[in-house]
Amino acid sequence: MRKTTATIMLLLAAITGLWLQAEPNLFSSDNFFQWRSALIQYSGMLAVGLMSIAMLLALRLPFIEWLTKGLDKSYRLHKHLGIASVLVAAVHWLLAIIPKQLVRAGILDKPVRGTGPNNSDSLYALVRPLRGLAEQVGEVAFYSFVVLAIVALVGVIRYKGFRYSHKLMSLAFLAIAFHSVILIKHSYWPYPITYACLALIWVGSVAAVYSLFGRIGKTKQHTATVANFRFLPQDKVVDLRLSVPNWHGHNSGQFAFIGFPGEEPHPFTIASTNTGTGHVRFLIKELGDFTANLKSRLNIGQELKVEGPYGNFDFNDSAPQLWIAGGIGIAAFTAILQQRQTMNNPPKATLYYCSETLEPKLIEELQQLSSSSQVELRIIDNSRQALLSAEQLVNEVEDLMQRKIWFCGPVAFSSNLQQQLAHFGYPLKHFHSELFELR
Repeated sequence: MRKTTATIMLLLAAITGLWLQAEPNLFSSDNFFQWRSALIQYSGMLAVGLMSIAMLLALRLPFIEWLTKGLDKSYRLHKHLGIASVLVAAVHWLLAIIPKQLVRAGILDKPVRGTGPNNSDSLYALVRPLRGLAEQVGEVAFYSFVVLAIVALVGVIRYKGFRYSHKLMSLAFLAIAFHSVILIKHSYWPYPITYACLALIWVGSVAAVYSLFGRIGKTKQHTATVANFRFLPQDKVVDLRLSVPNWHGHNSGQFAFIGFPGEEPHPFTIASTNTGTGHVRFLIKELGDFTANLKSRLNIGQELKVEGPYGNFDFNDSAPQLWIAGGIGIAAFTAILQQRQTMNNPPKATLYYCSETLEPKLIEELQQLSSSSQVELRIIDNSRQALLSAEQLVNEVEDLMQRKIWFCGPVAFSSNLQQQLAHFGYPLKHFHSELFELR
């Protein structure tokens, strides 16, 4: 993930360097409007570059998932780049608007503008009449992008609204792409910065069209049938078993998107190991608007859409391991517990299962799986016991510093535990967790 972030920072630095190359006289100038013009171009190029990378990251492409070490991490980067692009675009907008208002108020003198190239046969002569339209389109697209970003970030918005907002963002991006291409300063045209920006805009535009036509994840989509399901009342969890004939297999710890009729696909951790039979299990807790009363909407033989698998939370390490499950995060560990029964000399492992509700049927299953797969199981009832702490781990796990930790559970739980572990000197590079918040 750090390498991916470094690559993006290097790309932005390259844009900066190429922009400076196209502005050779900027630092010797004391003309406010020359600086304003240059900074409008620079901020616009940075904003559309960030947007283009964010659009690419949203495509769920295998090489992107490999590069970012998991779809969860590519989505987090997508989110952060989206926020950054809106902030830079806001600076771009302010640079364009505020000086105009200051001129109208008489605080600044109106700048003297050049006439530009007069060659009627030039490409610029064809582009120039579109500049006014491009400015108007860009302003409307910026306002739309800000509103859609707020919709996407506000947690109270239903998931379906979140998905639709992202579809509309693709349209907004195409409008911004038009704005950006037309308004690249003519003096930049002979310089590499123009072609670098056009390349980024092309990548973002292809990604936007790909999204608008519903192609994201298409190659990983399968038709599934509900083979069986049961409701675990204590945990308020649906134990769902699907038959997926064309399933190509998965690694323990991965997740998939499930699409129900009339609903947008939602991500859930796969709770079974890969058996090669096309049978896939999910443990789905009743948490949000989509999962509420899910049990009443399921029928044996019902057809669903499954897209996946995704994720890099795969327990692929031979070192001694410490597993920590918070609530429904136990799903990933039921899969690896099953897988260990077929492994030769699996690594030493201890599982902490922390939950405020302990479903007897699930506890019995965990005890049986742990016993048969040589995993030490420790159950923490958070309705009566304190949340698992680093101090408790230090006291109970003798070789803690040599263990690789695999955590699946609430983000706040993970963050607190990592802070505490760092205080005890635990190397956090060995703390693996999935950022299971894809919005």
